[in-house]
Amino acid sequence: MKPKSWQIKALAGVVSGLLTGCSLYVPMLPAAPQIRDKGQVEIHGTSFLNRRWEAGVTYSPAKYVLVRAAGGIRTNRGSDSAYARNRQYELAAGGYYPLGRRWLVSGLAGFGQARSGYAYSTGTDRGNYSMGETRRYEARYNRWLAELAGSYTDNGFTLGVAGRLTDVRYNALTFNSQPLGLRRLPRFEPMVFCQLSRPDGAVPWLRGQVAATASAVLNQRLTTNPPAAAAHLMEAVPCLTISVIILPHLFRAASQ
Repeated sequence: MKPKSWQIKALAGVVSGLLTGCSLYVPMLPAAPQIRDKGQVEIHGTSFLNRRWEAGVTYSPAKYVLVRAAGGIRTNRGSDSAYARNRQYELAAGGYYPLGRRWLVSGLAGFGQARSGYAYSTGTDRGNYSMGETRRYEARYNRWLAELAGSYTDNGFTLGVAGRLTDVRYNALTFNSQPLGLRRLPRFEPMVFCQLSRPDGAVPWLRGQVAATASAVLNQRLTTNPPAAAAHLMEAVPCLTISVIILPHLFRAASQ
């Protein structure tokens, strides 16, 4: 049985989204820290494979307590009619609780801000717009967030899941330089991740991570005018990421 044309287009869209993740709203990767004791630190560097990068630091100043700071940038600049750019940061605090030697749960809540721009030239697959028309979105928004994560680790391999609720509140939102009426857009952002490390190797302080995440709107009601301009803001944002994780608290153990 041959796949239908719409199924092929849908699959192509998902694959393209995982590799590029271009949209006006730019989700940040859930933290899902693997910290298990006071004094431990994680430094993340993440690539989204589309000229978009993130970096973050998570620290445990006291047993079961977490603090975190992270920032991201996207510099995909093509031309005046096609570009994607973003700068953002977030601050969060929360806690963790090890369940034995292998299981770990954690939670964080925090606040972030972002400035984002996205433009593209329309075609036949971008709605009922004239061919070649340029459509530009610009936004400044605040973000309140809360996330939960759980993971299982065995012999240097970690498999985990995380879920983040993000309340996006637009301070400014324009379409082709005209204000849009949308002020708030709650989103749900799940993640599945795996990490690899060699605790007994030459670099126990280094880990690699691969994660798949997405951001989907919780409230699908269109509150802007015209609806066609708002529809783009409601699109799901899938992402595929690769991260390098450094654990400074293990530097001394590696030197010994």
